[in-house]
Amino acid sequence: MTSADILEQLRASGYRLTDPRRQLVEALLHAERPLTAEELHHCVDTRRAGMNLSTIYRNLATFCEMGWLEAVPGLNGEKYYQMHQDQEAMMSILCLDCGKLDHVEVAPDVLLNDTVRGLGFKADSLRVTLAAHCDHVCARGESKSNGA
Repeated sequence: MTSADILEQLRASGYRLTDPRRQLVEALLHAERPLTAEELHHCVDTRRAGMNLSTIYRNLATFCEMGWLEAVPGLNGEKYYQMHQDQEAMMSILCLDCGKLDHVEVAPDVLLNDTVRGLGFKADSLRVTLAAHCDHVCARGESKSNGA
């Protein structure tokens, strides 16, 4: 989905195409990984755009309702926002130490899909978030080991 597609969808739904809203759309489109609302707040020129954190949260909720943005659960109930993935199956891996969220594409013939189908569900799309610990020494893990 392109910026023009999203802006047209917003316009057609009756939303004004304000500068803050445009900046937020661009930040989401160019993000290399899912971002929290706070991270997005830092990405956009909030002073020039006159956008506060509550405005970002309201827009993110609107974008999710429209279906082109999705919220992925993160550490401590935090949400990460990313463009809707059209892949049939996607798995997210969340580090319990640093909160880093990575994505892995999952082939549709994976055993998990078979298991889900075996339970009577039609696995048209599959979203799994696996909570794990990083193999590398991440910022949180490093500070824990230094404090011990």
